[in-house]
Amino acid sequence: MSLTGRVREDAYYLPRLGFEWTIRGGSGDFSYYGKGPGENYSDMSHCALTGRYESTAQKEYVPYVRPQEHGNHTGVRELTVAGLTFEGADTFSANVSEYSAHDLFAAAHADELKKDGNIHLRVDYRVSGLGSNSCGPELDPAHRLSEKELNFTYRFAPEKAE
Repeated sequence: MSLTGRVREDAYYLPRLGFEWTIRGGSGDFSYYGKGPGENYSDMSHCALTGRYESTAQKEYVPYVRPQEHGNHTGVRELTVAGLTFEGADTFSANVSEYSAHDLFAAAHADELKKDGNIHLRVDYRVSGLGSNSCGPELDPAHRLSEKELNFTYRFAPEKAE
């Protein structure tokens, strides 16, 4: 998969850019080589160590007061889920969830989230940091997805045999 694009000059910055896959059914078990073991973002990854980790979509969920993005991992070089292995030409961000990005955005409260029986995988070129101007300082420019020329390539194939 390859994404090449140009962002409008007047665009401030993007929250994320990548692909969301829906995996029908499945356990949500996955492994990855990247930063972990807990969720991390570009501006919240100092305590995350690069290594090989295993997790599940259920374990990655964080019950924030308002449903939102959760379980992101930065610096990912390889991700294996549902019999597929994803590898980037460079590092990427990845997220495995029981909820789609749309459903997380649409829900105002946790009780509005409904599992659809699928696993939602997000393979992102980059995800902007968490900082916001709503309850703290504005997001530092170093942690914004503000590039105007974008090139993101990754490949996926059946899981490698050990």
